Order: sequence, then C-alpha cells, then structure tokens
Amino acid sequence: MGNVNQLIFWVLIPLLIFSYVTFRIIEWQFYEDGGRKEIAQQHSVNLSNLNDINCLVLGGSNAYFSLSAEELSKDDKLNCYNLSLLNEGYSDQSYFDFIKSMPIDRIKISYIFYSTKYILGDENTFSERLKNNKNNIGITGDSSFKLFGVSMASRLKNFLEGKSYSHSYIQYPISNERGDFKFEFFECATERIGENWTLTLELDELKNWIKLNLSRFQNLFQNAQVYLVLPSMLARNFNSSEFADLSNYLKAEAANHPYTYIEQSMFLNSDFLCDGALHTNKVGRNIRTSELLDLINSE
Repeated sequence: MGNVNQLIFWVLIPLLIFSYVTFRIIEWQFYEDGGRKEIAQQHSVNLSNLNDINCLVLGGSNAYFSLSAEELSKDDKLNCYNLSLLNEGYSDQSYFDFIKSMPIDRIKISYIFYSTKYILGDENTFSERLKNNKNNIGITGDSSFKLFGVSMASRLKNFLEGKSYSHSYIQYPISNERGDFKFEFFECATERIGENWTLTLELDELKNWIKLNLSRFQNLFQNAQVYLVLPSMLARNFNSSEFADLSNYLKAEAANHPYTYIEQSMFLNSDFLCDGALHTNKVGRNIRTSELLDLINSE
C-alpha cells in the first residue's frame, strides 16, 4: 500500500501537473483569435499618433463594421476615433479596462457614440454577455487577450467528434489610423447574415445593464455628451411590437438621464450588410454614418 501511495504522490500527480501545464502552454501558443489581439494593440499605436481627439465611437463589431470615425470627423466639431472592439472585449469589465488603458486624454473627450448589439441581442447573445461578465472573460487593461482556457475534456470531445482543436474565428483586418474597419482587406459573406430577430426575455437585466454601462461611460468621460445609438439591423421577421416597447423605454430613460438616445433606421434588405444582420458593408457604413450625423445635428 505504501508503494502505491508513493507512486501516486511522486509519479502520477507530477505527471498530471506537467501534462496540464504543457497543455495550457501549447494552447496559448497556438490559439487563433481572428486578429482580435492585433486590432486591440493597433488602437493603442493609432491613438499615440493622434492629437486633439474629442470624440469616440464605442461598442463591438456592429460599431466596428458600421460606423466610420473618419466620416464623422468631417463634421467641423468632431475629431473622432473608432475605439470599438470586437465582442466588446467579451465582458464589460474587460472592455472598460481596455478603454482606460488607451493613451487618451479623457477630459478632452466631448462626444461618445456608443452603439452596442446587446441592446438588440437575443436570449443567447445577452445571456452569454451576462455569463462572461460574471466569469470576467475577455481582455485585461494591457490589451492582452485571455481567450484560451477551454477544458481538456472539451478539447478531447472536439477531437473525438472530428471538430477543430480550437474555435474557428474569422480573420479580421487591422483597423486604419482612425480605428475604422478596412473593407478592402475583407470579403463579406452573405450566408452569415441572419434573418430572424427576437429580443431577450431578460428585460430587467437588459435595462440594468444599459444603465450601468452608460453610467460607466459618464464616469470615464465626465465632459462628454454620451449618445446611446440603437444600431441599424436587418428588419426582416422581427417583432415590431417588442422593438417599439424597447425603443419607447430607451427614449423615456434618456429624458430623465444625462445621455441622448438615437435610433437609427433599419435595413429592409441585405444589400448593405456584411457578415451579420448588424454589420454593414462599406456602402451601408456610409449610409449609417451619414444618418447619424444628420440625427445629432438636427437636435
């Protein structure tokens, strides 16, 4: 019995520890994140070379694809940078830590345009966000992604089912000097554009989430006018009554809080979309950005 215990303690346990550490090192070395880390790092480089930024576009992939800081900056009062991050950093805390780590004089920011898909997220999308917030999934303030960490059991299951060792992420191009998406280096795929839309059933959680994030932006950028932008999306097969209720709620909240609510027009077909119901192509981005300028200037 003593020999068995010694074998377990001196051989089996060290072997398991060594195997686990080796697995994590290999996983870290070979994990492919679709260019997310490089994009995050490029933001820091870009902002180090820009002066007098007074406007930020914030959000996730819908803002990255669908709004142009370069076009917004053609307005005389705006000098914008698109600091949106794919998946909004996977969790709220990671995204806000990322923003705080950027070389920005936050006192000089006068305009924040926050366009987030999670307002229109379905049950799975919004629930995943809440789960990621709870588990602190995402990035840290030094722009280092922490997307690895899937269990060995999960990896083995994928292997036995003939699936890829790691998640397959679409490769996105590095942003331009204003943080905008480079469509010339990306091929849009219409098959990834979803047709249906349903609002999350977790409405109380959604409302609290919106309030909390807007409060965070206002605390980070104390001199900024914060605009909550309801993004354009493909308006096929969606519940107009649910949409109207959500929009009316956001309008009422904006009337009693220090932010401005802007509702952008829906797209009636997929001609102006790219890779998702909330992602525009280059032409759609020009349409959305021009409309946003018209809406803020007509206030």
